[in-house]
Amino acid sequence: MAKYREIKGVTVQTRDEDPSLFVGSWASGGNVNTARETVAGNGIQTAALMTGGSTPGGKSALTESYDGSSWTETGDLNTARSQLRSEGSYTATIAFGGVTTAVSALNESFNGSSWTETGDLNTARRGLASAGASNTAVLAITGLSTGPTTNVANMESWDGSSWTETTDVNTARRNLTGGGPNTSALIFGGYTTAYTNLTESWNGSAWTETGDMNTNRIYHGGDAASNTSAIAFAGDVPPMTANTETWDGSTWTEVNNLSQARNGLADAGNATTALASSGSDGSSTFYTNTEEWSFPSSPVLNEGDLFLSGGTTLKGFGKAAGIPAATWASGGAVNTGRINMFGVGSSTSDGLIYGGESPYHALTEKYNGTSWTEVADLATARQNGGSVGTTGAAGAISGLATPGYILNFEQFDGSSWSEAADVNAGRQQGNGAGTNTAALFFTGYRDSPNAVTSLNESWNGSAWTEIGDLNTARTTSGGGGTQTLAISCGGATGPTSAQSNNTELWDGSAWTEVNNLNTSRYAISQGAGSQSQFLIYGGISPPTYTTNTELFNGTSWTEVNNLSAARGYQSQTGQAISALSSSGNGPTTATEEFDADAALSTVTVS
Repeated sequence: MAKYREIKGVTVQTRDEDPSLFVGSWASGGNVNTARETVAGNGIQTAALMTGGSTPGGKSALTESYDGSSWTETGDLNTARSQLRSEGSYTATIAFGGVTTAVSALNESFNGSSWTETGDLNTARRGLASAGASNTAVLAITGLSTGPTTNVANMESWDGSSWTETTDVNTARRNLTGGGPNTSALIFGGYTTAYTNLTESWNGSAWTETGDMNTNRIYHGGDAASNTSAIAFAGDVPPMTANTETWDGSTWTEVNNLSQARNGLADAGNATTALASSGSDGSSTFYTNTEEWSFPSSPVLNEGDLFLSGGTTLKGFGKAAGIPAATWASGGAVNTGRINMFGVGSSTSDGLIYGGESPYHALTEKYNGTSWTEVADLATARQNGGSVGTTGAAGAISGLATPGYILNFEQFDGSSWSEAADVNAGRQQGNGAGTNTAALFFTGYRDSPNAVTSLNESWNGSAWTEIGDLNTARTTSGGGGTQTLAISCGGATGPTSAQSNNTELWDGSAWTEVNNLNTSRYAISQGAGSQSQFLIYGGISPPTYTTNTELFNGTSWTEVNNLSAARGYQSQTGQAISALSSSGNGPTTATEEFDADAALSTVTVS
């Protein structure tokens, strides 16, 4: 908990632990013995249980336990079923609800070796959410009851012997997930009359609607330590996604993706150490692989953060060096050098570049922190339009192709590209912000009329709508963020490449001019981070390409350590704390990686 303390007569905010901005990553775990979907999972990352579900052959009663490295088959359920939920530990679990040949109220209890039927739910349901402090303090939340569209708002509480109906959720839905203890729970996503990103928080007595996820989804995985700490991953958007988000009590943040997009998977753990197991592509492919989520061992600290070194026992104050201390280092070379490409990613170990010139490219390459691998080509070769999404759910918006400007919007699901609805105004060298289902496409150079534009379009997952224009028309600018919190900076303001240092912020309804960049430039092409923490690097600051790197803190720009090599028209991906600069003028095949430094500087106190 943050506190205010007097230090040499100055009031400062301190913390009882080091402040961190975690990125987190997924790593391979042991394979399950039997692949299945719409399966229940519970436990912790190193001691988990996976129960029921569906195989290609039908409903399953199978149970497997995980010890942190391998899965072992154990006692089967008495009744095979899918779309159920389970809570508890891998030696003391209940599994409830789901569907057999009909929607079920069945509840079974597991003792580490066998299952016993116990008190049934009052309301049969499938595709429900759950939360629990143990196998004797559990919530069964919302879901689909008996009819094809009968979502129930009802919640039931289990005390170890019986279920009691209690407070309804605000929005009934199915095929969602949730977690946390029975007194501090969270539910998120699911299907109402459409896919939703809705999040609700439970405080032990009432449900409150709170900040929505960035991505609508169903049949996803996720869990929570409490209603202020949660993770959501994978699911059907559609298409299938590998997208991962974490919840801090007020905001969902997109972080590193799973390596395998999937839905109907088993989940376990919490926002710090989670487990994603099995699942399918929603069709004929079932997965046996397991992935393990963890935060980095060395947290990234923000510049100027003061904290109590040594925890609650005061041993002195520390001050984080943070992003200004970070440096650029060489990364793996791309396979095909090019300029004006699209790019998305979350860190120095997670990047995707696609398209570009010359000639026009359809090529897509993915980065794993060491090397670039060619993956599925775009359907239409093109140069830089707008980039949105993640490496597992990316978007290529408009751009310049043969024979000219295109309206086409393509979406990547981690394995292939498919066409979606066209934008209203074709253009090149614009910027994108947001996700495949909630995006902005702004600025650029239009074909008709031939001019730099301030145009802004919004994507709701099915159609593009023209929305509030920027104050300053520009092209080859920096830009990024989310659909409701975007940033646009620099660029060329005219056909003669008149460079700009102008910065604007989008609040979901209008653009507002804020403090300018220190160095005017164009040929930036994108940027890395969020509206409150945004990094741009390189570009052209006439008469030459530049190495200059600047960090935006939500208010103003600060120059930080420069790129090793001057470049422009490159791909810019990642977060402000972990960014990639790839390919670009020449063209070059070089990649540079920017990682925030967690070094500390001492603050002397009396």
